Amino acid sequence: MDAHFFIDNSNVFGGAQLASEKLEPGSVRKSVRIYYKNLFKLIENGFNPVTRVLAGSLPPGNESLWEHARGLGYDPDLLKRVAKDDGRLVEQGVDEIVHLKIANVILDYDAPQALVLVTGDGNEADFGTSFLQQVKRALKHGWHVHVWSWEEQQSNKYARLAEETDGVLVVHQFDPYYKSLTFLQEGDYSVEGDTVHVSARVVGKLKFD
Repeated sequence: MDAHFFIDNSNVFGGAQLASEKLEPGSVRKSVRIYYKNLFKLIENGFNPVTRVLAGSLPPGNESLWEHARGLGYDPDLLKRVAKDDGRLVEQGVDEIVHLKIANVILDYDAPQALVLVTGDGNEADFGTSFLQQVKRALKHGWHVHVWSWEEQQSNKYARLAEETDGVLVVHQFDPYYKSLTFLQEGDYSVEGDTVHVSARVVGKLKFD
């Protein structure tokens, strides 16, 4: 089946670091990295990719990630982070751009096709749009939908909606594949004021269920 892939990079990366506390006890969250080649293989398994979008922001040091994603066929949607009044840099507009692109593929391609969404975010964005709304629109137009996320990052709104769709919406979790989707970056990290050295941990072999 032809499929259209949309990845919320901040959600999947932050979810992996959060999941490490449970799935790799004793690890340092800041050292956890995503092995995108395996992530792409996992979510694309069984589909013919038509659209591939990886959405995120532009913090320093991520240039190699975006180039790697392009090499694997993904189109990075990138926006600069903006400063809030308290000085923090935050994402702005990234989700809304992805929501628009999802709506466009639903309109431009005829069902049956598949929307594969990598995010656990079930909330409305700043301007009132949401990933959940786009999932509902895809279902309304006769699409199949697959939603991937880490368990701790996944809104229960997707599971509730899946119960109503008789298998047309399928919710997946990355947690069983943690060691195949992540690795540990060796280095010294600051943890609660102390410096902790982390040894490298390589990514494991990806095995499909």
